[in-house]
This record gives sequence, C-alpha cells and structure tokens, in this order.
Amino acid sequence: MPQGEAVLVGCGMHEEDGRRYVSLAGLRLRGWTGDSVRRLLGAPDRLSLDPRVRGAPQVRLYRLERVEAAERSNEVRPWAESRSGLTPGNSDAGAAVGLDDRQVAGDRPRRVMIQRVTSPALFPPPTYSHASVVEAGTRLAFLAGSVPLDADGELVGAGDPVRQAEQVIANLREQLRAVGSDLEHVLVTDVYVVSGEPAVLSAVWEVVEASGLSVGPHASTLLGVACLGYTGQLVEITATAVVPEGREQGAVRP
Repeated sequence: MPQGEAVLVGCGMHEEDGRRYVSLAGLRLRGWTGDSVRRLLGAPDRLSLDPRVRGAPQVRLYRLERVEAAERSNEVRPWAESRSGLTPGNSDAGAAVGLDDRQVAGDRPRRVMIQRVTSPALFPPPTYSHASVVEAGTRLAFLAGSVPLDADGELVGAGDPVRQAEQVIANLREQLRAVGSDLEHVLVTDVYVVSGEPAVLSAVWEVVEASGLSVGPHASTLLGVACLGYTGQLVEITATAVVPEGREQGAVRP
C-alpha cells in the first residue's frame, strides 16, 4: 500500500499527484459506516503521513472515484438519511433531528430529545453539527476545560498533540462520569490546540472523532491558539452535556 504526504484540500478530502482521496472522516460525513467501508471499499488506497505532526496516526485514504462508484450503488445513502432523521427521497429537508435515549427513572424508561441541527444553507460540517437543541427542563452539565494531566498532575504527552488529545478525552470521560453523563450525551465542545498548522488541528480532530464525541454528531468548534494554561499543554476541550435522569453520579470530591 503506498504511503506518502497527501495535502488536505477540504473537509475529509486530500489530494496527491493529481488524485483526490477521501479520509474516514470524510466518508462518515458522506454517510458511510465502518461496516460499509469494509464491505464496499476494503483496504485503503493510501496511508497519509504528516512529518510535521509527531505521533499523529496515519490517515487512511480512499480514491474519490472508488467512493463515488460505491455510492452510486445506493447502499450508503439510506444510512446517512436515517442518521440525520431524514426520510429517503427527502435529503434536502432542513434540520437533522436525533433522539438520545437510554434515560431511566426507576423502572420507567424516558426518552429525552436532543436535536442535532445541520443547516442546508451552509457547507456540510465534517462529523459535527451546526447546533444542538434540548427541551426545557433537561439537566445540563457545564464542564471546565479538560486538560492532558494524569492523576498526579503530570503532563502527559509532552510535545505530542495527539497523545495529549487522547489524555484529554480520557479525562473528559471522568468529568462526565462524575456528574452522571458520558460522551454520547455531549451537546457541544470547544477544542483548543496550540498550533497554527491546519494539519496539527486535523490530527487532534481525528482523536476527537474516534472517541465517540462525533456520534450524533455533537456541535463543536476547533481552534488554533497561541498557548494554554499549563506549561507544555497543547490541547484542551470544554464541553456541555445532558445529564440523563436516573444515572448514578461518580464519586465527587467536596
């Protein structure tokens, strides 16, 4: 399988030697599932490497013409419509609506609506929504920024934004657990990365996407900044989440 450096030219799109490729993030944006990628595309056509991002995972790329040929088989589009809350044949409808459930009060299940909105007037975002809406009375948790420190307060992944992003996600899970929530119930995040390089921000976003935060998907803003609060810190994520009824909260320090 060829390896090299492909240039990011758009949301999930890469270009090299005159050819265009779609990353896994781009495929999910187009409505692909992991199963459909395995069944219809198989192994990636290229592995993209970026020497500017130390420790960044290789990005699996698929030739655009192969992707488009598979999409013409109509095996992908119905899944995209069901995920967005649209009915087949009505893909130009306005807001995409998602239901977030698994809410339990005693023995009585309760479904709470989380509306994930993607405006048809704007460019389709890569694995995030333009807005998230919840009904009145829903309990919300507003989380402080999750940082790449271990339980002893030591920085994890010095100089490595990808490793720091992984630690930030792990810490974010613990913050959510402490209030009785989880990644799936996150409404919105702000992802801060100390870098002016789009490739570095993209590598951190791949970690966010793989974590499960893109399920829904949630609304998010990805920002490159000059510095963050701790010495050597490269990544921080703030979040707002729904707190499902009936969930037991984790141990919370007074």
